[in-house]
Amino acid sequence: MIITARGECDRFGNTTGRWKDRISMSNIKDGTSHTFLVGELHIPAGLTNTIPFNGPIFNGEELAAHSRIGGPGVPIRTSNQDAGEIFGFGSAHPGNCNFAFADGSVRAVDNAIDTVVLADLCHRDDGNVVAFDQ
Repeated sequence: MIITARGECDRFGNTTGRWKDRISMSNIKDGTSHTFLVGELHIPAGLTNTIPFNGPIFNGEELAAHSRIGGPGVPIRTSNQDAGEIFGFGSAHPGNCNFAFADGSVRAVDNAIDTVVLADLCHRDDGNVVAFDQ
């Protein structure tokens, strides 16, 4: 058995499990209370339980099932009628979208948040620390 940064591999190079963490708390340079860990995903109307829009998060084969981006050009989606960016954040909650921060807190973020601020909250070590008090 070979142990790599991606996990244990059999002699053929197939990953067999026990993935090692690639990101630790020390990698969150902007501070855990200023960095998103996870947020609600945008699902266009009629596409609930439809891959790739709303697949199981543990399915590593579909990037859209477990990855989200936010920032200029990718604002928080405001409606499930909004087809928008497949990798964007969004929520069925009117006016906001819920995010868990790296410090363990969960906060509702206004859908109208400035997209530059949104990008700063999505990035863990860009040096743009946001004084987030929504």
